[in-house]
Amino acid sequence: MTLFYNSAWKLDGHLSRWLVAVILAPPIIYSMMTEQYLVFYGMMLVIGGLTWWEFSRNLFGAERLGLLTLAQAGWLAVATGAFFYGPSGQSLGLVLALALGAGYTMWILEEESGPVVLNLLGRFALGQLYLSFLLSFFLLLKKADSGGRWLVYVLIVTVVADTAAFYIGRKLGGPKLWSKISPNKTVSGLLGGAAFALLVSIACTLFLNSDPVTLASLGLFLGFWGVVGDLFESTIKRALSIKDSSSLLLGHGGFWDRLDSILFNIVPVYVLADFMMN
Repeated sequence: MTLFYNSAWKLDGHLSRWLVAVILAPPIIYSMMTEQYLVFYGMMLVIGGLTWWEFSRNLFGAERLGLLTLAQAGWLAVATGAFFYGPSGQSLGLVLALALGAGYTMWILEEESGPVVLNLLGRFALGQLYLSFLLSFFLLLKKADSGGRWLVYVLIVTVVADTAAFYIGRKLGGPKLWSKISPNKTVSGLLGGAAFALLVSIACTLFLNSDPVTLASLGLFLGFWGVVGDLFESTIKRALSIKDSSSLLLGHGGFWDRLDSILFNIVPVYVLADFMMN
């Protein structure tokens, strides 16, 4: 009976990953492709806000509601600056976000010890640079020429690479990639994911009206670079002794868990798209 229950639980957890993906994919892709830019802006504010809630709950503690509020305000500043004013607004918003964190730590300095204050300030700054800044590149890319197509491209390549790495690594096994940080990742999974990212990029040549060699090179790079983003998040979670950032997405964990690879991949895609436009 126990064995049956455990097997059923694992199956349900596995199927829930696909169920969540099927439910979320259509509205996300629609917001990326639609010419109604405010729809995408609003969706990113929600996703960023939920991701920040997960991050702050784990790194600040649930009782630091004031710091969470300022973190959300910082994300709003960076996102709004990037969406309405481009890279200059993005930079100005980031400075404002960091200033909010500094102001909070100065305010609590009389109540908390110096090491605690510096720890909180460091975690706040990490979150603004890692979450707010990187997430805002989605908004920059959306406003670029053919930005919606590039957004769909980076989403598909990252998801395919991640999924292929999971199944290939599970099937072939072999040497671990970095067992101390992410015990389930294998070298075979890394190589398999990168190979699929390359193939998907080549398949997207007509969709993006781009040079196949350039896209193939980009896809191969994203296959490896996305894993760096995954390992970066895993390092933080390992330091905090947590497995998932939350349970908002059932078998997927939380939004932060799903964004780990794409947060790193969005930047080189934006840089290439911007370069090709100029």
